[in-house]
Amino acid sequence: MDNSPENTLGNASSSVEVRPLSVGAALREAREQLGLSVADVESRLKFASRQIEALEADNFSRLPEISFVRRFVRSYAKLLQLDPAPLLASLPIDPEQPSLHTASIAIEVPFPNTYATRRLKIIWLATGLVVVVAIILVLIVWLNRSKPTMPQATVEKIELPAVMPTPASVVIAVPSPDALVVPPEAPAAAKVIKSESNSASKQSASIRLTFDAESWVKVTDNDGKILLSQLNSSGSEQHLKGRPPFSVVIGNISGVRLYYQGKLVELAPFYNGEIARLTLE
Repeated sequence: MDNSPENTLGNASSSVEVRPLSVGAALREAREQLGLSVADVESRLKFASRQIEALEADNFSRLPEISFVRRFVRSYAKLLQLDPAPLLASLPIDPEQPSLHTASIAIEVPFPNTYATRRLKIIWLATGLVVVVAIILVLIVWLNRSKPTMPQATVEKIELPAVMPTPASVVIAVPSPDALVVPPEAPAAAKVIKSESNSASKQSASIRLTFDAESWVKVTDNDGKILLSQLNSSGSEQHLKGRPPFSVVIGNISGVRLYYQGKLVELAPFYNGEIARLTLE
């Protein structure tokens, strides 16, 4: 039996069990020596506490793929002021994979952390704001379309109807066709304009309008013929002839002077706050 020293050393070395370096135990011991808790590591590295506990327990089945584990170990070692090279070398090449059911759940529901949760809340908040703004815009468009369209005002639409039950609409009647009388309900303002009558004046009469300001005027003679219907500019003048009686509607009486058969007609008694309406006979 050969009992040489070389054989003795060989047997002794073969009987010694070489244990691999425990990555999780080394990280846990270094953390405890620095007085850090799992919560402290979680706040600094932004990894979930369950991931930190799984790594310190060498439970790689609870962690994602090996590339994630290597990044995790490198960041954790730098935080604990350890050389990451020996720890990375001690990591398994292909860690134990969980069952198919567990793997599918891990892929679908990753481990949450504070940063990811906050980011998810911001995304949901932004999406909700966009939806609210879109709803408001749709409501505004719908309300605008549902409003009735108002017709645009024109000069013709400003004209009042031919028959309007208003106290200012009166007919001047006097014994002589050449005279102008104010309506009975305003006797204090009644005036009679006399003119020399002849056979020609009974058949026709003249009207003169001078304008110191813009005013809309319509004049219709006894035959229903419209002698004037327009907006007259300041400084202009109109001369009209026709068969009386004349129906006259004047808008801005403060800028108009009306002469019938050469005599000035006072317009104030026929003004109702908007227009003056009178009949010249």
